[in-house]
Amino acid sequence: MIISIDDSLVDLYNQLKNLGYDVHKISENIPSDAYIYSEKTTPLYKLNSMIEAKEGGSLMINCDNMDLKDIIYSIHHKTYTPLF
Repeated sequence: MIISIDDSLVDLYNQLKNLGYDVHKISENIPSDAYIYSEKTTPLYKLNSMIEAKEGGSLMINCDNMDLKDIIYSIHHKTYTPLF
C-alpha cells in the first residue's frame, strides 16, 4: 500500500516511515492508495488538485483529532469519518 502524506505532517510521515510503511509526501505526485491530510493546513478543495488517485480509488484520511493508532486503523480497515 502506498501512502502519501500532507507535506506539513512531518512527524506523522516519520512515524509511519519508521513503522515500515511505503510513505511519500503529497508533493511527490505519486498515485497512492491512501492520502493523509490535515484540513487545518490543506483544505480538501485544494487537496483535490494536488493528488492523483489510483484507478480503483484512494482512501482520504483527515488526520485532525486522530492519533497514530487511529490513523493506522483507518489505513488497514479502509475506514474514515463521514464528511456529513
